Amino acid sequence: MGDMVETAIYSQWMHREWLEPYYARWNSGEVDMVGIDDSTLKPIWALEIKWSNRYFDKSGDLKRLLKFCKTNQLESALVTTIDIKANKTEQDINLQYVPGATYAYIM
Repeated sequence: MGDMVETAIYSQWMHREWLEPYYARWNSGEVDMVGIDDSTLKPIWALEIKWSNRYFDKSGDLKRLLKFCKTNQLESALVTTIDIKANKTEQDINLQYVPGATYAYIM
């Protein structure tokens, strides 16, 4: 189900001509979607697509996302869930949780 949610969200982003989402991958991890500033070529936002509520209760398990945010000096990131909509701070990073279906609909 998680792959289907990720595909749904990416497909909604592909309709936007004015902004291109990117995927970040390095030797020890990945972030599902990032936005890049065209002038500096640096990340300006990050999105981790999950089909689980587990990461709200255990936000410390989002190690790769948190590392990416710290490395790139991002103060916040978005994480999709099954049905939780809330905000939480982990390691000084503001994590905004939103249901995956809601996020896909908004996009």
